[in-house]
Amino acid sequence: MTTHLSNSQLTNSASTAPPTTAPVVSADDEFRAELRQSCLAEGRAEIDAIKKAFQTFYKNTGDAALLRDCHRMVHGLTGNAGLAGLQTVARVGGALENLLAELGEKPDRVLPSVLRTMAQGIDLLAKLYQNDALVETDLTTGTEVLALDDQDIALRSVKYSIEKAKLKATCMTDPVAALKVVTERHFDLVLTDIEMPGMNGIEFCAKLRALPHYDKTPVLFVTTAADFEHRAKALLSGGTDMIAKPYPFTELALKALILVLHAKLTHER
Repeated sequence: MTTHLSNSQLTNSASTAPPTTAPVVSADDEFRAELRQSCLAEGRAEIDAIKKAFQTFYKNTGDAALLRDCHRMVHGLTGNAGLAGLQTVARVGGALENLLAELGEKPDRVLPSVLRTMAQGIDLLAKLYQNDALVETDLTTGTEVLALDDQDIALRSVKYSIEKAKLKATCMTDPVAALKVVTERHFDLVLTDIEMPGMNGIEFCAKLRALPHYDKTPVLFVTTAADFEHRAKALLSGGTDMIAKPYPFTELALKALILVLHAKLTHER
């Protein structure tokens, strides 16, 4: 036999349904939240200590023990950030740690440009710790990188370095074709050589800056032409920074992260 309920009975039945309960916060979730707060609080003090250690090393670059101190401290910071789920800090800290480890094995690579990249990495970590919300997400998600070089080996080296930073790169050898591509897709970082046939990197950068939405995009010159004259022209064309070939792959990986994240942090503000 089929039973039919009146509207009032349906209403009463709905009103007696069990109320929707809030999501249950597990003990693991509570612990992770507590761990994040502890890591954020302690991380700021750790960054200050890393800055002081780097400043000491900067004045005594031949002292391997000082370099090991920097590496040990960054390793600790990175590990703690990873455990606490501070994805962006762990990403940058890991890239800086890799560079420090390579310099420990190859001290002849401790050059002024590398020291500058190290300092930029430490400064970026300090900025990340100034905003609790930003460090808990991966700010590099969806990042698009354009790498431009007419030499295949050089381009493969750049691509390898970018992948070490866990970023993906679109690689091109023709600057004229690259200018067309950037009008169809937006890139968050552009890496370019200077000496290229048809259009050099300085001309490419100047034309890029004239395009909509590329006035603030970081442009990194990766080149053998890193003398003062080329460096000045690169900056005047709108370039953001420069790395001289040959370079440690770990340095270019860290530099790429620095430029991408600095641009994103600036945009967030």
